[in-house]
Amino acid sequence: MKLTSGELESGVLSDENLESARMHLLVRGYIVLEGVLDREELDGIRARFTELLGEHADRTDPSRGASRYGMPLPFTPPFATTTVVANPLVLGLVRSILGDDVVCSFFASDTPLPGSDYQHAHSDSKPLFPEKDVTVPPFGYVVNVPLVDFRPDNGPLEIWPYGTHMIADTALIPVAEFHDIEARRESAVGRFSEELGPRPLLAEAGSIIVRDIRMWHRGTPNRSTEPRPMMSMVYNRPWYHHGTVEIDEQLFGELPDQVRTLFRTAVLR
Repeated sequence: MKLTSGELESGVLSDENLESARMHLLVRGYIVLEGVLDREELDGIRARFTELLGEHADRTDPSRGASRYGMPLPFTPPFATTTVVANPLVLGLVRSILGDDVVCSFFASDTPLPGSDYQHAHSDSKPLFPEKDVTVPPFGYVVNVPLVDFRPDNGPLEIWPYGTHMIADTALIPVAEFHDIEARRESAVGRFSEELGPRPLLAEAGSIIVRDIRMWHRGTPNRSTEPRPMMSMVYNRPWYHHGTVEIDEQLFGELPDQVRTLFRTAVLR
């Protein structure tokens, strides 16, 4: 979705764009808000991220498949700025569906390096209930921030929109377990996901992707010569927790009110 200069300056989507974005999230399962972060801020984030990724890769094995790292991020600048973690355009959209008491329970990143491979199709959330015939309203959205352009050659996400976020049968929901990826791809659900056919999620750096936490997706091979970094957050209803965000207690006290409210369930260190 292309945003107007007025929307970017005010941090508020027009009534028309808000309604359109809501329909995209509720029906397609995702929306891409274009050009939200400016290039100067993005350059600072990417430079610091590159340093941390190098250090992390030196001491840690890949965690999400071959040459693919899920790396926690420190809740400090340049990552934890209001424009990134509490962007008013994103929050206004998410809160219009999940309610004003939304919290952020996940703050990390996902980066395929050259040599990465396909993941299996998976949802980022396990079913909330064991029943096989219950489709619940949205309860969480993953917010991804591409730090470089997502191109066909550098391992963009692939997604299965229009319905995989609303599947009720728990036996048909592929979970995010990254051991035995090949076996999961060859399972009945894995083969069916290939038949359905995913679509690549291409986006420019500085865009913000919002997607239903339940929607099927996967990482793809990075055939370029550089990492494809992406920040990841999860905004959800307050009774659901996707993970744990750790924040320095003194820093937390210095955060703007709207950020403290959003991260009120964080663990203070």
